[in-house]
Formats: sequence, structure tokens, C-alpha cells
Amino acid sequence: MWGWAGQVEGIALSNTRSAGPAPKNNLLTNLWQRGGAFIWQELLRVAMPKPLWQAAPNSGGFGRNLALWLAEQGITTPRAFLAWGVPMLRGLSTLDDEMVLPPANEPVVPALVLPETDMEAAITFGWKYTPHVLIYHTHNVESFTPTTGKTHVYDDPEQTIVRVGAKLAEDLRALGIKVTHSRADNIKDNYTAAYNQSLKTVMAALEAEPTIEYVFDVHRDAVPRSATTTVIEGQSVGRLYFLVGSNESLNHPNWRKNMAFAEKLHAKAEELYPGLSRGILNRQTARFNQHVRENAVLIEIGGDKNTMEEALRTASLLAKIIAEVIRDQQQSR
Repeated sequence: MWGWAGQVEGIALSNTRSAGPAPKNNLLTNLWQRGGAFIWQELLRVAMPKPLWQAAPNSGGFGRNLALWLAEQGITTPRAFLAWGVPMLRGLSTLDDEMVLPPANEPVVPALVLPETDMEAAITFGWKYTPHVLIYHTHNVESFTPTTGKTHVYDDPEQTIVRVGAKLAEDLRALGIKVTHSRADNIKDNYTAAYNQSLKTVMAALEAEPTIEYVFDVHRDAVPRSATTTVIEGQSVGRLYFLVGSNESLNHPNWRKNMAFAEKLHAKAEELYPGLSRGILNRQTARFNQHVRENAVLIEIGGDKNTMEEALRTASLLAKIIAEVIRDQQQSR
């Protein structure tokens, strides 16, 4: 049953098997022999999330889809997987919760774009002080199929969500915000370990720039185009979707502060551009590295069925939303 695991990125199984007497037939064995694999496949279809059974042809089969789906939920460790089904494990703190940074001489973030600020824009927008934002991409290879012909591009960041993050950074800077944009490769040929790798990226950035208050992990979704597309000001754009983790599987007692911040972003999007936001998803089985700051959120910009141009337009709208939310926060302090 688990033979697929050896073919999934980041998963390996030993070929050795313990010697011993052949297992006796039991009820499950008899059911398998009489009913065939079909029964068990149907049971899995009921038990497992629907997206696992809707993969594109030649995408790697059920096993790889399962691994990718778990990674998308942030379930990237054995402990997180167990906590998904064993409530008593949820929210417990362990030494493994936090990632250990590599030695100081190892360049873990080789592609951080240095922060820049337009002081004239800062004065015009009315900041009490210049806010500092970090943008990064856990799934930095996500691309837009109508533009690239592929769902993922591994060798050209300009064809991926990284370019959208760069546009967001550019527009935030134009509004007087200090931005650090990480173009770091967090996939490194192992999609299922991306959140572990991106945590290293984030922690290194926060260590280098302690003034960072706002942390955005920018992705694109993978659902039908009808769900991720709308028209704003006469132009087709990718819709926004805000994801917030919790402390169900990993220690994150302050996750509600992330949720409060996401609610402000959603409300501002509704105020400025009605219909642009798809809302907020609270993912109970993931933390999404949001424990690093109170104002941390995962943002989906469009989906794989959108074009790059649609996502870039959304980035400009999102910059205005973020800037106004941050200014509101400053004025309320």
C-alpha cells in the first residue's frame, strides 16, 4: 500500500523487510481478496480530501498528490501529521518546533533585495514612522499556466510568484514602506520540506533586519479560474485569499493576532475593491511560520489558471490595501 512513498520527493523507504512466518489471513485480507482493491480505493476516496483525486494526468499519481497536499496544509513533519488526528498532541511545545539557523557564515538568504524607501512618498502617505515589511515565498516555483505553460517553473524566478512579490515590493516602496523581499529558493527539489526551509529564510531575515514588523508569505492558489478571478476597475485580476494557521499541530499560542491582522486586510480589501478578496481560511493543521510575528499572514494571489499580468495587477491593489491597514494601525496606537 505504501510502495508509492519511495517515489515521492523527500520520502524514502528501506527495501529491507523482516523475515518471519507469513501472516495469517484475517478479516481484512479476506475482504481484500473477495472485494478487490476497488473497495479500498472507494474508502480512500471518502476518507481523503477531494483534491487528491482531481490531479492532472501524468502528475505523479495518488502518492505524490498526497505528499503535495500535506505540504500545502503545512503538515510537513511526522509530529504535525500525528497531531492532525490525535488531539492530545496539538499545541504542545517541543524543542523541534523551532528551526536551528545554520552557522553565521552560511548564506541562507542569498537573494534578499535590499530595503529601499521613498521618503517623499512616506511623508505624503502620512506615516508616523516608516513601517518595515518582509515578503518571501515558501513555494517560490509556483507559476501561472496561461503565461508559462506550466504550473511550476524551477529555473526562472521571473516566471513565477517571485516576480509578483517583486511587484508588490515595488508598489509598497512607492507608498513609502521599507521592504525586504526574499527571492530565496525554499523548494530546493523537495516540495514537502518547503515550510521548514522557508522558516530558515524568515529567521535569517529577521535576524538581519530586526525592525521588520510585517511578514507576508506570497503564493498563488491552485483552484478553478472561476474562483480566483474577478474584474476590478475594468480589468481582470486574480483574487486574494488570506490563510492563517493555528496552534493545533505546532506551538503557536498567539495565532489569533495573525487572524486579527488578516481580518483587517480582508475588511480593507472589501472597502477599497469589493469582491477582490475570497475571504480568510483558518487552517487548523498548520502554522505557516506565522509564529515569527503578530502581523504575519499567507496571501494567495490568484491561482495557476490566472495569467501573470492578472496577478501583477492584483499586487498593485494589494499594496494599497496593506499600506492603508498599516497606517490605520499606526494611527490607532
